[in-house]
Amino acid sequence: MKLDGSAVLHGDPEKVWAVITDPTVLARTIPGCESLEQVGDDEYKMNVSVGVGAIKGTYAGEVRLSDQQRPSSYVMHASGAGAPGNARATVTITLAPSEDGATNLTYSADAVIGGPVAGVGQRMITGVAKRMAGQFFKAIDAELTGAAVPAAVAPSAAAVSSTAEAEAAGKHAAPAPEGAPQVFTGRAGVSAGTPGDAQTLALGAVGGALLTLIGILVGYRMGRRRD
Repeated sequence: MKLDGSAVLHGDPEKVWAVITDPTVLARTIPGCESLEQVGDDEYKMNVSVGVGAIKGTYAGEVRLSDQQRPSSYVMHASGAGAPGNARATVTITLAPSEDGATNLTYSADAVIGGPVAGVGQRMITGVAKRMAGQFFKAIDAELTGAAVPAAVAPSAAAVSSTAEAEAAGKHAAPAPEGAPQVFTGRAGVSAGTPGDAQTLALGAVGGALLTLIGILVGYRMGRRRD
């Protein structure tokens, strides 16, 4: 299965690269993201709640980045699995400056989907993935421009409550030991809505967003290379 798309982001390539490779930003802009954990250089694990048609579930995914040419391109290798099915994808992301100072981002993905979710049909999965990619990129653009986060990716009341409790607890928690994996908490609990609004995951983004269902092919890049 192949999936290609593009987005215009309001910032120069260097600024866009910094945002779409920041785990804290990805955790809050990837639809359905529950957690994002850095487990190595340019390697991440993540949990995402997604749904495609009548199939809903939580996916555990892994993402690895390679061939990084800052700030112009990188390749994301993603895989994920959950009760509804599994997916593998290789995504090439390219950033190019536009004449008006913005950045043209393009992505090209080769993906393989297995399990029950594969029965939903490639056409629907492709449509959902592109829809979620658009939602993800709007959230990323909001980060770049300082605009309000789009309602589509805003946390539910329950998520806000749980986040507040987590932050309060964190004030009294002991600091993580040096060398421990970093875990970034996202906006969990995004409802799947109607079949037409089914969700998928996204990682990386542009990097930002992973697509373990490949719908997870939407975020497109997870992670951050710290130079």
